[in-house]
Amino acid sequence: MKKELFIFHILFVFTLLFTAVMAVAQTPGEKEEQVETLLAQADDFYSKGDYPKAIEGYLRVISLTEKRMFRSRAWMGLSLCRFFNNDIENAKTSIRKVLEIEPQKEISTLFYPQTFVDLFYEVKKGMEVKVTPEQPAAPPVPEPAQKEKREEPSPEKALAPKVPVYEERKGGYWEVDVHFSGWSIDPAKSLFESSLTKKVANEVRDNLSDELSKSYGALARSSYETSLSLDSEGSNYGLGIRFYPLGRLGSFSIGLSLEKTHIKVPVQGQVTQRYADGSEATVDTEAYVETSPLTTNLSFRWDFAPSWRVTPYFVFGLGVGALSGEAKYQYAGIYKRGTERRSVEGGETKTFDDLREEGDIELDLFPLFHLALGVKGEIVPGLMAKAEVGFWDGLILRAGLAFRF
Repeated sequence: MKKELFIFHILFVFTLLFTAVMAVAQTPGEKEEQVETLLAQADDFYSKGDYPKAIEGYLRVISLTEKRMFRSRAWMGLSLCRFFNNDIENAKTSIRKVLEIEPQKEISTLFYPQTFVDLFYEVKKGMEVKVTPEQPAAPPVPEPAQKEKREEPSPEKALAPKVPVYEERKGGYWEVDVHFSGWSIDPAKSLFESSLTKKVANEVRDNLSDELSKSYGALARSSYETSLSLDSEGSNYGLGIRFYPLGRLGSFSIGLSLEKTHIKVPVQGQVTQRYADGSEATVDTEAYVETSPLTTNLSFRWDFAPSWRVTPYFVFGLGVGALSGEAKYQYAGIYKRGTERRSVEGGETKTFDDLREEGDIELDLFPLFHLALGVKGEIVPGLMAKAEVGFWDGLILRAGLAFRF
């Protein structure tokens, strides 16, 4: 009985040991796949700005693999996360780890902020690493040893030139911009073209009939025809200032701008008026409505990837200004009465105040609605070019320059 019990214990212990070994054992392929998955997850957290989770993921990768490529990527991700968390010293430590693995590594402002690139090359210069193609790179230094090295810097590193690196200001930062835009309502003119051309045609018919009645007495109008068409043209320019309450890496900003917008909607074509006595008048007509409001605008903008050198954005805004301008029409043509042919012409200009008195305009203020998608890119540190397309009481195509401080 004791012998059987002893054999049972031996088998039980062996089973436990075998199960534990199998539970932790992984093939190289499975382990590599797991590391790649962890790296992808950490990269995703980094792109979303969730730096604590990204750091946790990168540290797990470093603890699980000795593969140089994976470790280099993980240390690079750590350096970026710590940089954007304003943990500059630990960011430098992570950069050193990258350079210990890849001494010849280079980075560019095409993919990283200028200030991070400056920090990277400051660390690289301080390390003074020279590796020939035949000489393998030094193995990664354990974290505790590197930490001790950081606490007692060498004289060479203490004397290394300092490159200015911005610190993330908790109170946010400002941006000023100037811009110019082309404006049109052509894509949506069908929504109100018929009502506007009808209004112009009626004004021409009334004026034409009044002028003819002075010579031929009261004329009873019958049918009429019109081939008027509408067009649009305009421009906009402005100066604005924008505030990022969450700092340089914040995506949301509030802007205030002063805008001058020129809007002109011309109408042209023919109008034919027939009368009950068989006579008719056909005239070529030109008309326009023109306004140039000065508006104050409040806008809200969201940058999709604020840490990128080139980033798209979305903007929504409202504006208001005094509504003033004028409406004008003129015509010239021929009046046919039997065998008689007579040249006729006329026209009228009305201000928006005149139109308000007649009840054709009710608004005293010019409301403005702004909705657009755009993209901005850094030319040199602090100076950006931007372009956008969207709605500005019509279609707008805009380009401009902005400077942050």
